[in-house]
Amino acid sequence: MNGGRLLSGVLALCNWVTHFALLNLLWIGCTLLGGVLFGIAPSTIALYTVTRKAAHGESDIKITKTFWNTFKKEFFRANGLALLLTFIGVVCFYDLHFFRQFDGVIYEVLATIALICCLTYIILLMYILPVFVHYKLKVIESIKQALLIGFLKPGNLILMVVTGLCTYYFFISFPGFIPIFGFTIFAHLNMWIGLKCFENIEEIKVESQAA
Repeated sequence: MNGGRLLSGVLALCNWVTHFALLNLLWIGCTLLGGVLFGIAPSTIALYTVTRKAAHGESDIKITKTFWNTFKKEFFRANGLALLLTFIGVVCFYDLHFFRQFDGVIYEVLATIALICCLTYIILLMYILPVFVHYKLKVIESIKQALLIGFLKPGNLILMVVTGLCTYYFFISFPGFIPIFGFTIFAHLNMWIGLKCFENIEEIKVESQAA
């Protein structure tokens, strides 16, 4: 019996390693296919679409087909989201750097406002991809929803940041795992936490409607 459990565990581990490795190759390949600049956003959305299915417990995921179809379908919408997020990020962090160069109360106030905007931007980045693939909203609506959930669920946000940092330090310590897992392991953790948060919000909404 113990041998059977061990074999099942080894097979499950091999399946997950294969799952991560294939996703990582697809993510890199489609990113390069789009010339990196225009490929990374739709590749990442396709990656999160597959991770959402995995987080839902779907066992028979057609990874390559789902990834490729999502990459093509979301190509322009994903790049629109990436362009908007890049613009917002550049404005926020440029303003913070700019206002910190000067002395005076007014500049300190402006630098503080810019810092708050940067922190809000980080919250947005943590939630935007899970929200984008889960709710199927328009780009602006996805940003609003991501910020709303981020502020409503600070505990989940902290967990997302912690898992992101842990993933980063893991790859710094063991860079040999990057070709196998790459960005995919963070995407799975980020999507799983996001889904648990969304499910909790839906449960609260149902309970409030039933009351």
